[in-house]
Amino acid sequence: MKVLVFDMKGRLAHFRKFYTNSSSLSYLLPPRTTLMGIVAAIMGYERDSYYELLSSENLNLSVRIMFKPRKIMQTLNYMKIENPKDVYKVKDHTQVPFEVIASENGNVVYRVYLNHKDEEVYKIIKDKIATSRCEYPIYFGTAPFSASFEFVGEFEAENIDGIQEIVTPINKDFIEKLDFNFEDFTLARERMPRDFYSDRLIKEAATYIFEEEGKALKVKLNCDALRLQNGENIVFM
Repeated sequence: MKVLVFDMKGRLAHFRKFYTNSSSLSYLLPPRTTLMGIVAAIMGYERDSYYELLSSENLNLSVRIMFKPRKIMQTLNYMKIENPKDVYKVKDHTQVPFEVIASENGNVVYRVYLNHKDEEVYKIIKDKIATSRCEYPIYFGTAPFSASFEFVGEFEAENIDGIQEIVTPINKDFIEKLDFNFEDFTLARERMPRDFYSDRLIKEAATYIFEEEGKALKVKLNCDALRLQNGENIVFM
């Protein structure tokens, strides 16, 4: 199997948790559905047109944190809109907490791993990313947080088993054993969406385990894991 690898970079990010209402809390990393949207933007797919083509059954995706993150809580002053006239003559405002992901040492950087089961689609995606071309701009979750991407490479991947050091988020249902015997380590657990129905309702969600700075987790899994030629061990989300 060949796996396409590219880095996404930006100053700030916000990936809204799908189960929050009164406040806009953020995931530390983009969920698989957000990665789908980024790939769709690069490819130029229209909104709501790509859910089957880029579903987990067809597109393999994963991501790794490549920076030391910190969270900043801001309060946004939203307009209270109850009818079209309120857009032009604002009567009231509402304040909403808004969580932003920043970096302790520069840019927010995520590494994306990608493979599509359709070779022709994969070749088109590879051509776009390898030449740094995209049809629509990409963002880290919301329009003010623009991002860019940089091609890392295409690597052969081989299946591995046993206890391995995995650098990407792992579905908790696939973990048989997790080794906690190391220092300077922060474990995170997030429930994130995986797929959409055609009407944009969440089709599937899963709980993922990962290290907050993208450090490898030493685990034994009951699913397929891959070792890339560049030495990284990954599982798809």
